Amino acid sequence: MKNCLVILGLVAAASCTPAAWADVVTGTAANVPASEVNGATKALTKAGHAAIGPLAPSLQGKPLVVRIHADWCSACKATHATIDDLKQAYAGKINFVQFNVTNAKTAAVAQAKANRLGLAKFYDAAKAQTSTVAVINPQSGKVDATFYNDSNLKDYEVAVDKVLKTDAK
Repeated sequence: MKNCLVILGLVAAASCTPAAWADVVTGTAANVPASEVNGATKALTKAGHAAIGPLAPSLQGKPLVVRIHADWCSACKATHATIDDLKQAYAGKINFVQFNVTNAKTAAVAQAKANRLGLAKFYDAAKAQTSTVAVINPQSGKVDATFYNDSNLKDYEVAVDKVLKTDAK
């Protein structure tokens, strides 16, 4: 078990800048800016500048909020109430998709769901980044905002409202 923890620590350390890693270690990583994170999360931010591909017809017409979740993820647990509040505040105004990567079985189901919904590129880039939440414009397929371990509801509201205004034009 100790070997697993060391390996996870090394992977996390290798994918973060020193400042971001310090936030992770001290437990203050609630809202690590994208500029402070390397690896897959940075790839998601870059993906935001280009469309991730055509989304399924069922996802059109409303901003899409996508969450990468695992039952064992402490950050996922910490942000659960915020995500529930977001879903309640925007009921009927957003589409919400959650990819459960708790284990190999749930990850395989998530991969199939991502493929079916046109979110395969997003899923492939984010599946190892539990507690990642993205707000995606359904018309363009553009990732407009990406959050990691963010419990501030206002951050999500600003991002969703931005896409809602874009869709209204």
